[in-house]
Amino acid sequence: MKDFDYEPVAASKIELGYLAGDITFMARVLFAHVRLANAEFHREWDTVSGTLSLLSLIGLNPGISQNDLASTVVMKKSAVTKLIGELEAKGLVIRDKPKSDRRFNALSLSLEGEALWLEMRDRLQERQEFLLQPLNTRDRDRLFALLQRLVAYYADPSATSRRADATEH
Repeated sequence: MKDFDYEPVAASKIELGYLAGDITFMARVLFAHVRLANAEFHREWDTVSGTLSLLSLIGLNPGISQNDLASTVVMKKSAVTKLIGELEAKGLVIRDKPKSDRRFNALSLSLEGEALWLEMRDRLQERQEFLLQPLNTRDRDRLFALLQRLVAYYADPSATSRRADATEH
């Protein structure tokens, strides 16, 4: 084996080739950067990734079911149940069984949960500004419009069957 001096190559000088247009690769890399940028935030608030989204969705949609919540955040129902249990134990979320349908839990924020969510929402907005610094308002609007189109497409059950049909041919 030859000895040689190694000098790291700046990430901006590494050739990505087709990966520069590969959504799976780019989404994974972007997610890793965002997760690192948010690590201190989650430590400060003693939260795990996903918890803030759950609190926000419950705050915006009082009475949402755990099943609808799991579907919206694309998480297993068991994972959402565990996180909701932790939030309930902290006194942030209330689970109720509606009289009209006892099969599901209607979720809402407690007074403490509402106060925490409102406080976090302001901090999350600051976090958003930090993460989106490189983009101007027009680029941000376009980015989120495109992301919403992709999410809507993949969330649509009929799109799933169209995708399955397309891969069979």
